[in-house]
Amino acid sequence: MTIEQYREQFIVNLRFDAQHEGTDAETQFINKSLEQLEDIGELNDPMPMSIEIKGNRNRLMSFDAYAYDEADSALCLISSDFTNEKGASETLTNSRIDDIVKHMENFIDESINGNMSKYCDDSDPAIILSREFKKKIGKSMIDTEITRFKFYIISDKVLSKQVKNVNRENFLGRPVELNVWTLERFFQTFESNTSEIVEFDTKDFGCDGIQCLKADLGSDVPYDAYMGIVPGKFLADIYLQYGSKLLQGNVRAFLSVRGKVNKGIRKTIINSPSNFFTYNNGIAVVARSVEFSKDGTKIIHFRDPQIINGGQTTASLANAVIKKEDKNGMDNIYVPMKLTVLNIEDEMSEEQIDQYNEITRTISECANSQNSVSAADFFSNHPFHVMMEKLSRSVMAPPVNGNPYQTIWFYERSRGKWEQEQMKMTDAQRKLFCEKNPRKQVVKKEKLAKCLNSIYMNPNQVCQSSAINFSKFADVIDKLYEDHRDDINEEFFKKSIDSVIIFDTLDTMISKASWYPKGGNKAQITPYTISKLMTLIPKGKDLDWKTIWQKQTLYPELAEELSRLAYVTHNFLLKEANGGLVRTISRTQKVWDDFKKVKYELSKEFIASLISKEETKQDEQAAMRAHKFNSEIDNSMEVFNLGYSYWMKVYTDLLNTNILSYGDCNFIKGIADRIKRPDLPTTAQCKRLMKIVAKAEDKGYIMP
Repeated sequence: MTIEQYREQFIVNLRFDAQHEGTDAETQFINKSLEQLEDIGELNDPMPMSIEIKGNRNRLMSFDAYAYDEADSALCLISSDFTNEKGASETLTNSRIDDIVKHMENFIDESINGNMSKYCDDSDPAIILSREFKKKIGKSMIDTEITRFKFYIISDKVLSKQVKNVNRENFLGRPVELNVWTLERFFQTFESNTSEIVEFDTKDFGCDGIQCLKADLGSDVPYDAYMGIVPGKFLADIYLQYGSKLLQGNVRAFLSVRGKVNKGIRKTIINSPSNFFTYNNGIAVVARSVEFSKDGTKIIHFRDPQIINGGQTTASLANAVIKKEDKNGMDNIYVPMKLTVLNIEDEMSEEQIDQYNEITRTISECANSQNSVSAADFFSNHPFHVMMEKLSRSVMAPPVNGNPYQTIWFYERSRGKWEQEQMKMTDAQRKLFCEKNPRKQVVKKEKLAKCLNSIYMNPNQVCQSSAINFSKFADVIDKLYEDHRDDINEEFFKKSIDSVIIFDTLDTMISKASWYPKGGNKAQITPYTISKLMTLIPKGKDLDWKTIWQKQTLYPELAEELSRLAYVTHNFLLKEANGGLVRTISRTQKVWDDFKKVKYELSKEFIASLISKEETKQDEQAAMRAHKFNSEIDNSMEVFNLGYSYWMKVYTDLLNTNILSYGDCNFIKGIADRIKRPDLPTTAQCKRLMKIVAKAEDKGYIMP
């Protein structure tokens, strides 16, 4: 796919979605851009809110969305510059960029000065937001929650060749990071299927290199490992330049959820900087590649360094510089570093991405850190996703709306998979693929977490950032997988998709409702409404999940009840917010507990449409039995397909190492002999084999 094809397809899709949802193309552009920026880790939980206000002397204040980056203590403002042209006819110039940035700064400036009430009435969302900005920014750097501003410009224009540098001066004493995202830049991340990588020379930050010592790990290890000493000032400077882009995605989410200011680290920086190396556990970093000085003793170039442990250390050093707490400077501060280098120069393959994920997960789990990242934080690598992806490709949705063919609900285990699969297709192949795998039926992990957590009656979690909600969802699914993995079957998948259908349909219904104001709170109304309905369903009854799946939409009684209840939810949340942000109050357990107590009477028609809980249970049990049988067959086939030579190597290795009993080793040889005949191992034999393998791995053996 060329950039021209990407651009045309992008604009066509925007116009189609705008017509389908009853919005305008720019609204769709903003929403799509925010979604992509969130996918690649640039933004966390962005909130669309188009604001355009004129102040004194026609001073313009405008932006189209905002977000907070807790890992960076940053306020993010996003502005759109949109033409709705299929072709690249207009350019985004330096002067236009300056104007857009100035309009965003103006809003912040007027918010701090408390002047917003002069330009709009008290019911305007801009008033509420300006108060929140003022509170978070604070009166000084000491009491502020915001130590950095991030401005984003999203545009379908072509970036002018005259734009050479987007660096900006500090604003209100804080560093400013400006990011310009055009369709060309979006296309580059789409093509590579990765986020943009960080790459720099140490000399650019006043450092002649990082001293390090290589560890001898043997020839079989597919990466290099080093122990190094990093100057604190260098670490602070690169974090001030790149922010949370240096933090591996799961670590970024972890810091956002649990806060990053460590009092112990801060105290050492201020009072005992020379002891920092001794007192601090250091950082763990994974990089794609590095370059060394001529004498081979120092690293002078990093390509895609990602901090996977020690995010608090790094952020605390940077904060000390911003808040001028490093009274004695950083010259005496040094940080221990454990560095893993993958030696990947080109773009990573799926296999290399899996390798990277496994390395980062293992290092982070094993790191001796007081605030280590939990297994749940690495849920994106969980086998649950593998199972859901497999089910999504095999469970076909019934044909509806006159279509003669079944379709697929495409579960994206990795970002951009749906689009990536089309890249090398012809136009005819792409059309056929999209007919079978419609874009509106692409389900991302984070989206599934929102929909299922709404059904599971956790709307206050859904209203949190995607990272927090995903982490909470991971805890539930991790337990389900460990205790009842056979329950993750065809019926579970269908019910999951039904949840997505309920969520998306209600979301669209709310946006078209006569009572719903422009720029309203449907992101909060939708999960609260679904969760409230689930609490009201009488004991022994359930939604008609089967009909939702068969019709691929809501049946009338359910649609009508959700529509009626959504209006109640809307009024409740506005009342609870009491002039504040619904987004903020909706995240509290108290608000959800209070909403559960609100009286609401279900319609007779809806109650009559409910089915027996026993009927649902029978379908689930049948699916579980079928899945268990198929899983046992799959396990036997997997063992068989590895082949005689593979299992004989395992047998020989373990026999020579003496880490297992002769009986266990002989059992492995028996499996190899059985495969050689050839004969499929039984379910019981596979179970015992897996226990033996697990025992060997616990004792340090690495499977070939």
